[in-house]
Amino acid sequence: MKKELCAVCGNDRDYLERLADSLSRRESFPFSICSYYDNEVFLADLKKKHFSLVLAEEDFYKRIPGDSGVSRILLKEKGSVLDAPEHIWKYQSAESIRRQLMSYAEAGAEIPSGSGAGSRKTQLIGVFSPVCRSVQTSFSLLMGQNLAKKGPVLYLNLEPFSGLSKLLPGPADRDLTDLVYYLQGGKDRLVYKLESMVGNVGGLDYVSPAFSFMDLAEVSEESWLLLIKTLREMASYSYVILDLSEMVRGLLNVLRECDLIYTISDREGMTLARMEQYEDLLKALDYSDICQRAINCPLPRFRKLPSGIDELPYSELAGYVKRLQL
Repeated sequence: MKKELCAVCGNDRDYLERLADSLSRRESFPFSICSYYDNEVFLADLKKKHFSLVLAEEDFYKRIPGDSGVSRILLKEKGSVLDAPEHIWKYQSAESIRRQLMSYAEAGAEIPSGSGAGSRKTQLIGVFSPVCRSVQTSFSLLMGQNLAKKGPVLYLNLEPFSGLSKLLPGPADRDLTDLVYYLQGGKDRLVYKLESMVGNVGGLDYVSPAFSFMDLAEVSEESWLLLIKTLREMASYSYVILDLSEMVRGLLNVLRECDLIYTISDREGMTLARMEQYEDLLKALDYSDICQRAINCPLPRFRKLPSGIDELPYSELAGYVKRLQL
């Protein structure tokens, strides 16, 4: 995907260099950053270059001509007397600034040329178990963090009660179902919408899971398949991990879209019976191809399971997932 230009301008050079570096390091960030610390140089380039967005401190912002046609956002400090309809408070996390910047971009900036025509091939990985193991989410997160060392990863949780909204920071007013329904109005600007919503944990990008299982249940099969198709076309991520449950409408067709499926199981009698019933169902409904792409993962007995996100990389489960992916 060809990236449009975003100018970051101001006098606080150290701060702006750190901000520009944080934004530029994200492969999925849809803009190339141009940094300016001299107002005259910036104004000269504003006449020659085509900027889709300008994020500017007050001194730079005030000198942008009103007829420049550029979408401008004020990088605002406490005590600033300048009032701007679109502004971002300067002293907050780079993650928060990125989300707000992308929200403004979603509404006003130009769509990048060649959007959805990236050269990266996105591998879709499903994690699903008919056994309904509570460890599935931890398993999926660890897998994603391991894969993030190879390339950018997006994790999407499609469980009714993942609990992740209590454990991971993210926009409180937007979740996965908002992203899905946004697609109904057209997919051209999804690259901006997604960037305004994703959080990051251990190098892994994620979208906040659905708050209500009722909202999740109302998402149609066609909407899930459209989301998958669009994420592949965007090619912003090397891997997309779907943490799945029976709550997903069209589950079997979603699984069929996956390049690889991890199926968590156990060695106990009742678990084996459930697995056999699941496999028999796939065969009866002509979905045997799902079995061919599935990796059965019988979990060993762990002495202690991680009780929080911070404990995940140091747990016995982390060692198991790492060995599984070698």
